Amino acid sequence: MNNDKISKASNVRKPHPVYMLISEGLSSIDQLNYVKIYKERIMASNVLSDNGKKQPVVKIGEDNIVGVELLVDVPGKVIDFYAITSSEESCGGKIVEAVVNTVPEDWKIVVFMDWNHGFWESMVKKYPRIVVF
Repeated sequence: MNNDKISKASNVRKPHPVYMLISEGLSSIDQLNYVKIYKERIMASNVLSDNGKKQPVVKIGEDNIVGVELLVDVPGKVIDFYAITSSEESCGGKIVEAVVNTVPEDWKIVVFMDWNHGFWESMVKKYPRIVVF
């Protein structure tokens, strides 16, 4: 990995290429300073945890937090927006755009729980390949 914003958990040896595609897309967003690859998920945020784990912080509704947590199912070829938050106008849309533009066409992009009161409805209109359950 040659991108300073991207790191991986110690138990991740050689991530599937889709992790790198998505991570590079997320790292191109100015507000996201940290992108971390875990087994079966990716987290990105403007803030790192202060508990020593250097984990991107994704706290829904928290002031001054921009972040996303994606669950990655490689065998099923599914990306799930598990959590997304943005205290800055339009950053949520930028995050969704980066993911949609980097996930291969034969993969599904899903949202299992829509807590965002209309956000996902507008994203589905813009990006019809997103499925909200």
